Amino acid sequence: MRRLLEKIFNSKAQTRVVQHFLDRPKEFFNLSRIAKETGLAHSTIHRVVQPLVDMGLIKEIKVGRQIRLFILESEDPKSKILMEFYDQIRPYLEEMV
Repeated sequence: MRRLLEKIFNSKAQTRVVQHFLDRPKEFFNLSRIAKETGLAHSTIHRVVQPLVDMGLIKEIKVGRQIRLFILESEDPKSKILMEFYDQIRPYLEEMV
């Protein structure tokens, strides 16, 4: 579990992307939309999304040759644990803002 958490929370950028997906668990995103909505550079999004896909937290769907969409992999056990944790901690995070 520790290694998983280290991979997930590897950087502030990756943490922001994970939170973005947790805030919108049923929405599909392309890389440009993730970049725009998180305020991170497109190159940063490209770099941090792939490890999340490799871990099974985010599902990649290829649409055509070059279009890729991403969605939280809500059926993955790791994602379920993260969603439950995030739902419980969210009120505390909102208090801090």
